[in-house]
Amino acid sequence: MNPILILQGVTLDNLLAQIESIVEKKLNEKIAQLTPSKKWHYMSRNEVAKLLKISLPTLHDWTKQGIVISYRIGSRILFRSDEIDQSVTQRKFKKYF
Repeated sequence: MNPILILQGVTLDNLLAQIESIVEKKLNEKIAQLTPSKKWHYMSRNEVAKLLKISLPTLHDWTKQGIVISYRIGSRILFRSDEIDQSVTQRKFKKYF
């Protein structure tokens, strides 16, 4: 059984404009879902060590222990800035006073 649609008082131009706006809205929503939000960037070992105020051997140890996550891209070792922030905020460091 096919449903019957009765339109009264709607011009063809108004109907097409409404359909176009609905389709455009749905497409923009889907594009926003598929587009990754880049709130991070890659950082070098020196940048991370400077940011965390630690030495390069300490950064290496932290990477081996899994405290920070590194990525090897070619011959370079890089870190994602959002993961560095996350690992530092999740980790509870002892204060030595």
